[in-house]
Amino acid sequence: MQILYVDESGDGGTSKGSSKHLVLTGAAMAEAAWSGLSAVMDQVQATHFPSAGGKLELHASPLRSGRDEFKAIPKVQRYAAIDDIYARIADVKDGLTLFSVVVDKKAFLAQYKGRVDPYESAFENLCTMFNYFLKRLETANDRPERGIIVMDQSTPALANQMRTLLARFQASGTRWDKLSHVIETPFFFDSKISRIMQIVDFASYAVFRWYESGDESYLRKIDGLFDSELHKKHGLKCYPLVSTKQLPTLP
Repeated sequence: MQILYVDESGDGGTSKGSSKHLVLTGAAMAEAAWSGLSAVMDQVQATHFPSAGGKLELHASPLRSGRDEFKAIPKVQRYAAIDDIYARIADVKDGLTLFSVVVDKKAFLAQYKGRVDPYESAFENLCTMFNYFLKRLETANDRPERGIIVMDQSTPALANQMRTLLARFQASGTRWDKLSHVIETPFFFDSKISRIMQIVDFASYAVFRWYESGDESYLRKIDGLFDSELHKKHGLKCYPLVSTKQLPTLP
């Protein structure tokens, strides 16, 4: 069983002040990897915030900008923690596969004339990626492979939309394939209690920073974890495709 934890960066709005991109990211975790992956963020807290008391909720944007519980923490300490988080995520060898769908909202709305909702398209693509990954695992391991999706419950309206969309995709398929390997309705819970959801938050933020601000530094560290096959990357897509950005080749 694979569990896909899903989080977002940016927003789906078009009003002034909205982000230019919407990023929907998933981290597929083999159920046996839960303990080791959770320990990644526990170790970061123990190293960088040992006096926090209780489990500190680690999220990329407030940690980088010094908001919320990180307001009083010096920038150098916050940035060191971020670098350590990405290094630890990148160091995961087994049990974690990333997927991310980026929507360039201006180009997307121009192409579809507002007929297709950015969230719906991003989620449809993410589900298709996950389903394709599960089918490949099933073939490679010669045993049935199924997956479930879990999401943050912080936005009830969005949670209801995703629940409805997944039921539709399971009944009639996505535009590309039958959703044969993704089972059950999505599960929703508070990201405060899930270290894996916090890992997804950092993965999503890395993609968002690259597309929104041209900052490749975080994405480059975890780029190798996005789903790929024979050097073809399936797990990181931008729509419309013309808006796709490639990481520069290092000298």
